[in-house]
Amino acid sequence: MFLQDMFDFVRDKGLKWRVTAELIVGGFFFAMRACEFCQTETPGRTQSLILQDIEFRDDNDQIVEQTQTDLEELSGLVTVRFRNQKNGTKGEKRTLKRSGHESVCPVKAWARIVRRIRSDLGESANDFTRVSVFRDGLEIKEISAKNVIELLRWSCEENGGKQRYGLCSSEIGTRSIRSGAAMSLALQEGASDRKIMMLGRWKSEAFLHYIRPQVLEMAGDTARVMSQTTSIKDVGEYDRPTQPTNITSQNRAPHRQ
Repeated sequence: MFLQDMFDFVRDKGLKWRVTAELIVGGFFFAMRACEFCQTETPGRTQSLILQDIEFRDDNDQIVEQTQTDLEELSGLVTVRFRNQKNGTKGEKRTLKRSGHESVCPVKAWARIVRRIRSDLGESANDFTRVSVFRDGLEIKEISAKNVIELLRWSCEENGGKQRYGLCSSEIGTRSIRSGAAMSLALQEGASDRKIMMLGRWKSEAFLHYIRPQVLEMAGDTARVMSQTTSIKDVGEYDRPTQPTNITSQNRAPHRQ
């Protein structure tokens, strides 16, 4: 809902904000860190995505060239390669199909990003061009992490804030994209920790830091399932110590009858 509201919000807000929204949507579906899809003030080990890191295939699993003018229509899958990451793993790939949604879709978002860069930059665009660049008139500019935060908070405020989303704009940051991806999977029936770890490229259960256990949706049908438990039978006894080893008879509290 938030992503759809944001996408609708930027339709008349200028090219920079439309590009930012597309990067946010594209980053969300792959649980990306901001430094993976936009410019940051202090570059770290993680490398930003470039055009050659994005690969498209049609519904028959055949490669679709980025130069295709109808890239959005032809592409049924998108694969993203992460050349180097914070965890040190290099060259990991993740692939997603269309979401079935016109605006909030990983394939369409990345197809729009790539097609715009290839079209607007012309011959100056190559496989090593960062996905965060765009042409604004005669200038080549780049979407920054600051732009991402500005749009997320701006859209939140303009579309109802806490009343609609359950959180204030001040609570939102670039990590909200990664945590939102983890949460969106955690709330789905049949989702597993392994699936979340695979999507976000987590090598441990560190992703649990992003899971908010107190969201209303997490309640689910827990009470109904628990109420169906009719009995619990203990099939064996276990040895109980006759006296705690760390308590002596001298300092032991009197036993109450």
